[in-house]
Amino acid sequence: MRYTKNDIKNIPLTEFMTALGEKPVKSFGDMKLYYAPQRDDPEPMLVVDTKTNRWYDHATDQSGDIIDLAALKMNPNLYTDPHDFILKYMNEYEQGKELSAMAHQPLEPKVVTLDIRKIKLTDFMKALGQEHPVAADDNLRIYKAPYDPKGEPTMVINIETNLWRDTKSGAYGSIYDLAYEMTGSANMRELNLYIAGEMSNIQKVSIRQEPKEPPKQEADKPKRKMRL
Repeated sequence: MRYTKNDIKNIPLTEFMTALGEKPVKSFGDMKLYYAPQRDDPEPMLVVDTKTNRWYDHATDQSGDIIDLAALKMNPNLYTDPHDFILKYMNEYEQGKELSAMAHQPLEPKVVTLDIRKIKLTDFMKALGQEHPVAADDNLRIYKAPYDPKGEPTMVINIETNLWRDTKSGAYGSIYDLAYEMTGSANMRELNLYIAGEMSNIQKVSIRQEPKEPPKQEADKPKRKMRL
């Protein structure tokens, strides 16, 4: 799942707190008590009402919704909009859950009926939600870096070589390197499934279990002949 700004109001505060690394200390019916994520308090002072999806801070007498909490938690030097902060943490949290679920799946190999090495990076960017580049210059296409919390236009794709590089971080490579930047996983199976899953947003992709080979039957052993 990939959250967008339209989803933010419906995100449960408890899920957002989990994405921030906070777990409830106590529960009282619809109320859950947490340590305030924006401070280093010795005691839990923040209460989340799961019914109204709002929070109240006993230490400061402040209250609000998920956007108000994000505005208090985010670093203003890195983020100017709390919506971007929420999306960054929630989408990383969802990706982590997906990778964890894949890691705990039965070890039956899966077949992705998609030649990933032939996928155009511009098509992959469409699957990631960027329909068009920010700018174009000859064979270069400039995009907002999807792995950058600020989403700055530092990612450049060469449509002739089908490779990319980041003018800010220096990262570069193929579609697999881009998937690594997005997921943090270096496992080829996980990267294949991640890329195929994203591409399924714009085209039909088949991901199926590899058929099991029937067990080999042992040939009948010749019966011993009786000695005369």
